[in-house]
Amino acid sequence: MACLPRDLNNALKDMEGAVNSAGDNECSRFLIEFLFEGLKLNNIAFRLYKLLSKDNDVFILFSDTGSVALAQRDFPDIRKKFYTFKSFRDSKYITSDNTVVISVSPQPFDFEFFEPMCDDFKGIHYSINPKFEDANIGIGSVIRKRRENFVKTWQNLYYIQPLDKGALMHIYPLNWSLFRKENEVYTYVDSYEIKPDNETIFVNL
Repeated sequence: MACLPRDLNNALKDMEGAVNSAGDNECSRFLIEFLFEGLKLNNIAFRLYKLLSKDNDVFILFSDTGSVALAQRDFPDIRKKFYTFKSFRDSKYITSDNTVVISVSPQPFDFEFFEPMCDDFKGIHYSINPKFEDANIGIGSVIRKRRENFVKTWQNLYYIQPLDKGALMHIYPLNWSLFRKENEVYTYVDSYEIKPDNETIFVNL
């Protein structure tokens, strides 16, 4: 059973442990999700970059040029490692199976650029706080099915989310863990092989 991290630094160490544990995993697409308000995702991406770049050529991808420019300003030592989803697809690295990419928070409106880039890319891909599905797409539509099939190609490595009455966490290769919060103290409730749905969480909290 995993324990909730005391702070963000401990959570990042848990994330690094999960990434290292997935070294022999046959999957090539991995999810990392820190579902806190106001969290600076670029700092998480840079932490992950430092871990992965010891043995790989790593690039960090964003949806737009403004986000790339901001990252280049904050991390000038690796300014050439930042691309948009579209510009990376057009780069020479897209077909390299020795390359690793970290995509930062792709949104539903990025899907038309993001999905083709992912399909063309031959290396390992880590995505931080992605939102692939779009609630505005009608049930049963071809586009919704396409997105659902795309989501199934990803495996979660790290997940932490504070809830109204608790917290949900996953650290690969362990099960998902649910915690109940009472008087500011978190108590372990149960574990699950797959991510519990909202009804399961509601019943157990």
